[in-house]
Amino acid sequence: MARHCEANPSSAFAYFFFDGRDGQRGLQLVDSLIRSLIAQFAAPYGIPTTLARLYQSCHDGKSQPSVQSLQSVLLTILESFDDIYIILDALDECARRNDVLRWIKEMTSLRKGKLHLLATSRPEEDIAKHLRLLDPDHVYINQDMTTRDVKRYIDCILDGEDGFDRWNDEIKANIKSKLLESVGGMFVLL
Repeated sequence: MARHCEANPSSAFAYFFFDGRDGQRGLQLVDSLIRSLIAQFAAPYGIPTTLARLYQSCHDGKSQPSVQSLQSVLLTILESFDDIYIILDALDECARRNDVLRWIKEMTSLRKGKLHLLATSRPEEDIAKHLRLLDPDHVYINQDMTTRDVKRYIDCILDGEDGFDRWNDEIKANIKSKLLESVGGMFVLL
């Protein structure tokens, strides 16, 4: 994606990960999503005038803008691109799913043809139901395939040069077993 957008200056992409771990509540809300997208889409071009005006209207950052104000700034920034790619990872970890699902619906209707959205999620019924209404292409990843990838990753880490060589094969096998048992086809790289 990055190479495609670098080769096509009228294209841009952004990524957002809904982090549902304790202490990461800020990364589970729609306003955090919009703020992140504004920062990512505006970064190469400096601070847009509309964002500077919004900052001033919020008493130079002493008060917080509304989600609608942030959305307006984002839409203004996106106008400068022909193709927009947004990747939303772990949509099921979003604290207020209805807000994000409503936002997705609004964005896809406003930017039809320009917006290319990829969302990953566990198969949660409310998400699947909502996204089906948008008539998207679906790709279901079998948990066995994901578990195989997680297994490869664990093997790579345990057999790598990160100091795990001090542990014997039995300890490594136990670690691998426990991780695969609890992972449920998902992992987060930290």
